[in-house]
Amino acid sequence: MNKKKGLQAVVLGTGLLVLFLGMAGVFTEKVTSKASSSQGADDHNTLTLTAIEQPQTRTFSGQLVARQNATLAARMTATVADVLVDVGDRVEQGDILIRLDNADLSAKVRQVQQALASAQSQLNTARSDYRRMETLLAKKLVPQSQFDDAENRLNTARSEYRRAIAAVDEAETQFGFSLVRAPFTGLITEKIINQGDTATPGAAMLTLYNPDSMEAQVNIAESSLPFVTIGDTLHLRLPTYEKTLTGTIRTITPAADATSRSYRVALTLPVTDGDDQARLPGMFVKVTVSQKASSILSVPANARYQIGQLDYVNVVEDNQIIRRLVVLTEEGRVRKGLKAGETVLLHPKSQKTD
Repeated sequence: MNKKKGLQAVVLGTGLLVLFLGMAGVFTEKVTSKASSSQGADDHNTLTLTAIEQPQTRTFSGQLVARQNATLAARMTATVADVLVDVGDRVEQGDILIRLDNADLSAKVRQVQQALASAQSQLNTARSDYRRMETLLAKKLVPQSQFDDAENRLNTARSEYRRAIAAVDEAETQFGFSLVRAPFTGLITEKIINQGDTATPGAAMLTLYNPDSMEAQVNIAESSLPFVTIGDTLHLRLPTYEKTLTGTIRTITPAADATSRSYRVALTLPVTDGDDQARLPGMFVKVTVSQKASSILSVPANARYQIGQLDYVNVVEDNQIIRRLVVLTEEGRVRKGLKAGETVLLHPKSQKTD
């Protein structure tokens, strides 16, 4: 049994070794690392590599948010008499959205208004008495004490009138609390309360936002911070609707996030063209930041080939063709193995080296 297990281990190890050697190109037709072309390098198509200055970019993820948004809550305890809007409705600033039961408040307003009318009447009477006493006193037809009494009644009437005005203002303000109005023009995003529910102070009832206040917020790495400035324009992409926009940097948070070491950048968007569905709060967005240009050395696809999983090119040196192992990106950008000014062979698969 042990011999059988040992044989299986040997077979498995041999198979893995063969697979590894195959991926490395061991079983592919060999060429010497440095060999003279049978036809000479001049007989082949070649390309001299040149570095190109190419701007570098980095892409950061973020989301759309509304600068102008609100959660509406009651300022009094009352029964909800009517909810006049639903989710998705567009409202204008000042529109009544919710009515609370205000029968007692309405009665209070009428009561203080009547008190104000009575105070106004008393003030008018006291003012007339004062003027008459003032005239009589000047003619010495009444004693000073009667004039003083008329003056005191006038001052008291004025105080009562001012108190009545304050009472009316307070009652009307309380009555106004029963009417929940839109603080700005926008869209209703959530309806939390319904007719018949009890509204309490501080409890959320509706949420809304202004579509024209949409902006993009993105966290940008510290290394890219030198390449962004307030007022700059950046390209934004909304993958959901495959839209590309141009945003203007409004603010850059002056403190980094303690975890990611990134800085939050807010970008204003152009005014919507009416398609509100293309810009919704929370929608995913990608922002591209341009950085310093760097020298890029690339190898065209018709100059490189693979043996196993490795990339090779044929380099021409002193009229000789030399196979060279290189490290490339998927786009053919040179990471290691070549430098600007070197000449490579085109269509190397159709050429043979000795």
